[in-house]
Amino acid sequence: MRAPGLPVPLGLTHVFGGLYAAAYGLGGQQLVADVVRRMGPVVALPVLGYGPVVAVGDPTLAKQVFSAKPDVLLGGEGVGPAAAIYGSRSMFVQEEPEHLRRRKLLIPPLHGGVLDGYVPIIEAATRTAMAQWPQNRPIRMLDAARELTLEVIVRIMFGVDDPAEVARLGEPFEELLTLALSDETPVRYAARRLGALRMWGRLGAVNRRIDDTVLPLIAARRADPGRPAGILGMLVDARGEDGEGLSDKQIRDDLVTLILAGHETTATTLAWVVDLLLHHPEALRKVAEEARDGGTRYTEAVVNETLRLWPPAPITGRMTAGRYQLGDYTLEPGTRIVLLLDVINRDPASYPDPDAFRPDRFLGQRPPASAWVPFGGGLKRCIGAAFAMCELTTVLHTLLREGRLEPVDSRPERPRGRAGPVLVPRNGTRVRFSRAVTGADQDSADALADSRPGNLRR
Repeated sequence: MRAPGLPVPLGLTHVFGGLYAAAYGLGGQQLVADVVRRMGPVVALPVLGYGPVVAVGDPTLAKQVFSAKPDVLLGGEGVGPAAAIYGSRSMFVQEEPEHLRRRKLLIPPLHGGVLDGYVPIIEAATRTAMAQWPQNRPIRMLDAARELTLEVIVRIMFGVDDPAEVARLGEPFEELLTLALSDETPVRYAARRLGALRMWGRLGAVNRRIDDTVLPLIAARRADPGRPAGILGMLVDARGEDGEGLSDKQIRDDLVTLILAGHETTATTLAWVVDLLLHHPEALRKVAEEARDGGTRYTEAVVNETLRLWPPAPITGRMTAGRYQLGDYTLEPGTRIVLLLDVINRDPASYPDPDAFRPDRFLGQRPPASAWVPFGGGLKRCIGAAFAMCELTTVLHTLLREGRLEPVDSRPERPRGRAGPVLVPRNGTRVRFSRAVTGADQDSADALADSRPGNLRR
């Protein structure tokens, strides 16, 4: 029996497809997600400059893609425009076996007991940030979280504490992130594949600033192995099974990958978590209780449910190395498979009432296989997932122990109208912040009240 042809949504002309692919900020993602929900599980898209593209929003097919052999579906080729930002030597854009070799070298600083050592750094950075936030005036939690998570990741990556040095080291990475989130990046990627816009002066200038910042630190660590240098030092010292270490360029590009990936996505998730908690008082009460008592079970369930509803990086991809059978469909070599993680995470067969916020889904049970994929899956699954959970839990607990948050908007957030590589809340999660009253603060307030003439307190 002949395989069925891939459905192509009517109205998505090649011209529109080109615009969508090239400027991924024209509302394309939400449009495609709706199309896949209606026509799925696999939909062919006309994408100028990207070659053949199919969008997938089904957990079963996602499992097939994630479990495919790396020489059948290429993970490095599948990341598309990200390759230009992270750098050609980044672990993220490598194919096997190099990707796996590099991944093993990056795992130790981001998993296991080493995470406990980061908790005081995260707590201190959160307290410093809270001290600078205006009280009882609207602030955008997304903006505040971006500043906070950049400080955290810079402190941990480079092993620095001085605020001025943190700011100096973070500045070029912030510039690069701004460029990565702009519409220009996917436009440039598509244009390069079509043979145009090969020179990108802004990217080159930012990368030179990063080189000027990072390469001297790598050289200093190589010259003085005992020099404290955070995760950078661990990467310089790392050796594979063959005794081979990482080159300066590899370390540099991996640092870029870890900083950018660990900064914006964590900040965005924090903004979504805060928004959902402020509009679900019972969940907020339970997380606040764990913040005081030291538990994490329910807090982690809240974070997992938030990631299910609003995965910060809503797409991931693979590219076919040859002809490939995806479910009932035959894909040609060079076809880009785009997995819509936000659609997969809301699979109605896996989650009753999939659009509702229900952290209890994650209490005492694992998420359905391949239906909870905010970190991707397979060999390319996000290497920083455990670190992200540690950071989010620590920041939330510090905020709720030592501060108070109130929503500015009566309705929960929705994604912004213009899509992008990160799924951000439309209004940035507007909140009012105030510092919590500590026991010492209350004692002082009581003493002041008692000293006032005409005091009526009993």
